[in-house]
Parts: sequence; C-alpha cells; structure tokens
Amino acid sequence: MRRLTLIISTLLLPLSVLSAREWKNTTGDKSFEATYLSNDGKQVTLRRGANILTFSIAKLHSEDQAWLKENHPPQTETAGPENGSKGPAPKGAAFDTLEFGDSNKVVLEKLLASPMLECTVAESMLARTGINGSFRTKQAIGGLHSHLYFDWDDKLRLREVTLRSKPKGPSHYSSQLKKNWSELINLLTILHGDSVQDSPYPKTEDLQDGLVLGSHLWRSEDGHSVLLGTGQEGDEYSVIVRITSDRIKTNPINQ
Repeated sequence: MRRLTLIISTLLLPLSVLSAREWKNTTGDKSFEATYLSNDGKQVTLRRGANILTFSIAKLHSEDQAWLKENHPPQTETAGPENGSKGPAPKGAAFDTLEFGDSNKVVLEKLLASPMLECTVAESMLARTGINGSFRTKQAIGGLHSHLYFDWDDKLRLREVTLRSKPKGPSHYSSQLKKNWSELINLLTILHGDSVQDSPYPKTEDLQDGLVLGSHLWRSEDGHSVLLGTGQEGDEYSVIVRITSDRIKTNPINQ
C-alpha cells in the first residue's frame, strides 16, 4: 500500500445532480450560486462550476443555516465509496502512518513517533490543547510548513486529515502561497498520478472569510480523495490539502 509520505468537508455525495441555489455570507452582503453536496454539521461542501467549495456553516447566513438544518441534517457516519450508504469507517492510508479508522489515542501515538512531524507545544500540554494544529511537517514545502487538523466520525475514528499552511496576508498570496500550492501539485502528482480534476490557482476575489476553494482533486490507491485548494480566514490566506476517506465526485464533464 502506498503511504502518503507528505501530505483535505466530510462528504456524502448524492447520486443525482441537484439544482444550484443562492448562498450568502453571515452579513448577507455577499452571495453566490452553488450546488449543495453535503455537510457534517460543522462544514458544508458545495460545487460552483468546476470548483469544490468548503464553508464553515457558522460563516453562512442564518437563512442558509436554517435551510441546511431543515433540508439536510448532517450525516453522522462515513459514506461508502460509491453510493453514499452509511457504514463502518473505511480503512486505508491517510497521511504518513495514519490510517482512516484509527482512534484518537492511536493517532496521537503515531504523530509523536513520526520522523516527519514535530509537536509545536509541550507534550504535557496536549491533553489541554488537543492535537488539532499542534503538529506540523518538519519539512517546509515551498518555504512553508503545514499544520495538521483532524476530523472524526461519531465513534471517534479518524475520517479526515487536513494540512494547512501558515496563514499569510494578501501580499503573499500570489508569491509564497502560490509557490507552496505549485510544489504541492508536483508532490501529490508523484504520490497519486495525474489529478482527476484541476483548475487554475484560485483568485483572492473568489474567496471570502471561512471559504476553502478546491482547485485539484486526486484519488488515492484506496479510492479516497485528496483535495488541494486555498482558503481565507479573516484577512489571511492559506494553502490547504484535505485527505478524506470519502470519494468526492468529479464534474460530469470530467468523468
């Protein structure tokens, strides 16, 4: 089994293509049309054209939050590889020695033992701080290290790993962050072959607070999905790799 030796919301994709609807940010002063894909209660995943969008639900307008709650209550179990059916957490390589389905305890043990990662807080503080954001890659990619974040199913089994570069201001978006994005494309292509879907480097004007805009999608040997994109939090931007046990579908024109 090939391991993800370097190096991204939790998805249950419908079989049919749904109609696009208008979505608004918290204040309602920005809006866009996108097709609903899924949500896990914390993040919602949408499709706009060739791009996959991931939003924190808390960053959406209250009307959109109410629409999600009424029409699409969050799924609590991981989907099967093709048909979206509920079932046990799938197995397979996630990142480094991590496996989808690992418990929180096992994940922590593997993180501490990994020669690829370093803990950025005192180990004695991990029980208080948690592991999200507490580990980063020792090797910089395009001059930037990536911090690791984790998502779990309802039985606290690993179902997603996200690598997020150190946030940078707008002046770095077209330089250092783009270099990081480009080098990650090369790395992920070595690991997984050609991407099954790709689009140009996202523009800052296409982003907004709380949004992750995916540009590339790969399939792992186990059929899981690896998504590369950029995201905005406040006035800062990051490059993000999302490694999920779910199978994200490509656009029909690319299938």
